[in-house]
Amino acid sequence: MFTTNLGSLVLIAVTVLVYLGFLHRVLDRMRLSKLQALIILLLMLAAGFLPNIPVYAGLSVNIGGALIPAAVSVYLIATADRAAEKRRALITAAAVAGVVYLSEKLLPVEPTSVFYLADPLFFPAIAAAAIAYLLGRSRRSAFIGGVLGVILTDIFAWAENLWLYRLHVPVVIGSTGVYGAAVIAGTGAVLLAELVGELRERLQRGART
Repeated sequence: MFTTNLGSLVLIAVTVLVYLGFLHRVLDRMRLSKLQALIILLLMLAAGFLPNIPVYAGLSVNIGGALIPAAVSVYLIATADRAAEKRRALITAAAVAGVVYLSEKLLPVEPTSVFYLADPLFFPAIAAAAIAYLLGRSRRSAFIGGVLGVILTDIFAWAENLWLYRLHVPVVIGSTGVYGAAVIAGTGAVLLAELVGELRERLQRGART
């Protein structure tokens, strides 16, 4: 319930910011118009309530929580100007997936632990933003790293179940739809990267004056 409520608040906040035009610079850098962004958000919201698509051996995919965000990520990779930026985005996704997957193995999962609340909702977004900013300081890489990183983490978990023959344990990529970790990680990573980038630019302008 906590995850779902916070996820809905994040998406509502992002939708309002996009509608009011506060994220126009972010959208420009991601090569998305305001109308395109609103359509994508509404599609994810609607498709998130559709039945999951079964794939194989306990693996299934949510359309709104995984397929649409992944399609947007592929679009952003394909429209990147430089090959180096495309590689950086893919490296960011792999790095986020590795960090999040290891965190699930190493961090405590007791309900009383602070990491229990931070993972998987907050940690992927924070990790994606931090890793993307360190690797390339790119809002585009932040979104791609957040979304694809979390999706890869789910695939890693399913592959582990398959290897250990735990086919009775279901894995849903993009679980809970638009309120899931992949969407929150992508949007949260972009907002954090934008915040850090804006603060850095203002500090640089202040130092020059």
